[in-house]
Amino acid sequence: MRSQEFQVEETNTGDYWGCAGAIADIPAVKTNDSSYTYDPSGALYSFRADNHTGRHCIKAGDAENPTGQWNTLDLYCHGDTAVHVVNGKTLMILYHCAQVDNGKPTPLTKGKIQLQSEGAEVFYKNIRIRPITHLPAEILSK
Repeated sequence: MRSQEFQVEETNTGDYWGCAGAIADIPAVKTNDSSYTYDPSGALYSFRADNHTGRHCIKAGDAENPTGQWNTLDLYCHGDTAVHVVNGKTLMILYHCAQVDNGKPTPLTKGKIQLQSEGAEVFYKNIRIRPITHLPAEILSK
């Protein structure tokens, strides 16, 4: 399924994966020949399967609680921007989210929510979805 993935996997929670034609522009630094890590002051790279950056960007830092403890994950989406927050710490901001349709990017501003796409065990509780009119300033500066 085409998606902008907010990775939920032990030690990788907060990473970005673009799936099945999804695109996002993310400020990042290149950490080796094929890896990029989110950095708010880094260059803006377009993450997509059909270019040199690929479709994966590693989160900035680690905010996960120790194994066995609950984590609080917040995903903010407004317009074509998405923000991954783990335990109150912003780990990734995606700009210009889009999908490729007939070879042309189309802004991704609405869609379905999928909580699990692979076979790994994961537990969720207290899921809340609510509309927002803007991205809170405090998550953009963390």
